[in-house]
Amino acid sequence: MNKLTTNITKRTSNGFSLMELIVVIVLIAIFATIAMTRTRTGLSTIREQIAIDQVTSDIDLVRSMAFGMHETMTIVFSVNEDSYAIFKGPNNSRTAVEDYPHSDNGVISLDNSNLREVDIKSVDFNGSSELQFLPLGDINSGGSISLNDKTITVQPITGKWSIN
Repeated sequence: MNKLTTNITKRTSNGFSLMELIVVIVLIAIFATIAMTRTRTGLSTIREQIAIDQVTSDIDLVRSMAFGMHETMTIVFSVNEDSYAIFKGPNNSRTAVEDYPHSDNGVISLDNSNLREVDIKSVDFNGSSELQFLPLGDINSGGSISLNDKTITVQPITGKWSIN
């Protein structure tokens, strides 16, 4: 009789119950959903920062080119196309800088596969969409460029920029 009692009280557990498996799968699904939404938001912020870095680097390069070549250089922004183009020369005889780095015949587009979530919302340089650097590296007028919810402000005279 003692042998029968020990067999009944002795219970083996060789796996998980169905309820435990369902709980674990639901928890994994919840954590995966949270991670995916945070990653998407994070990528959007990173892409926006890449676009800001690209625009500000190009502003610095065009200012240096104007000073170095002693030439009027102009960045013409297009809000509709989410792009900007680089031109050389004064207003009445400017030509596109076709060999500008990372451009397509002088046009830099933010509407590519990596930056398609970044939009040029507005551009205002004293009523114009053109940022023009004179031969000594100074600019005609200061202004601002809005990319999504960030604003690049370009100071008059110096052409130095800041991000708000």
